[in-house]
Amino acid sequence: MKREVIEMKKLKEDFSLMASLLIPVAVAINFVGFGVVKLLQVPIFLDSIGTVFISLIAGPWVGVATAVITSLITGSFSPEYLVFMPVAIVMALCMGFLGKFRMKNLVIKTIACAFCLVAIAIIVSAPIIVFVYGGNTGNATAGVTAFFLATGQNIWTAVFSTNLITETTDKIITAVVAMLIIKSMSSRYLIKFKYGENYITPKK
Repeated sequence: MKREVIEMKKLKEDFSLMASLLIPVAVAINFVGFGVVKLLQVPIFLDSIGTVFISLIAGPWVGVATAVITSLITGSFSPEYLVFMPVAIVMALCMGFLGKFRMKNLVIKTIACAFCLVAIAIIVSAPIIVFVYGGNTGNATAGVTAFFLATGQNIWTAVFSTNLITETTDKIITAVVAMLIIKSMSSRYLIKFKYGENYITPKK
């Protein structure tokens, strides 16, 4: 019982006033990325930039809340995004975990984030694409998968190959932009978040 109370207290601390107020902003960033991709019909997603940046500074559970809200909104425009909600949730949890580690070189941290995001996107989304959609989600990446299938690859290899190309591009952009957003925030503002101090450069 005591442990449950402690966990609830920690969860409440994660959802501070500042973190709660930042969730709509992060969701809006996700939705802007989603809208741009839909408009241009490019084979990437850019719908998790807000989730990544808020998870890194405010922790995993705030990131999960952002991911769920984003999936519900984007899913109302493109239903397939609801099915991929588990991918967004796992990414939020992973970024929230990485957020608590302080690294002097943020370039290395950005690379680590990008690598983890790519791995999660490929491993978690591939079974969904194959078992739920039969390899064709109907979005811009379907054309890439169709190309690999036409070359004689089986569906699993085609989906993994497509994910490797599209997700690597998408998640590198996502990690870089998310880190740039964090670096653009003032130290006075960052310190108010759970892991915000990890991104403040000490004064010499």
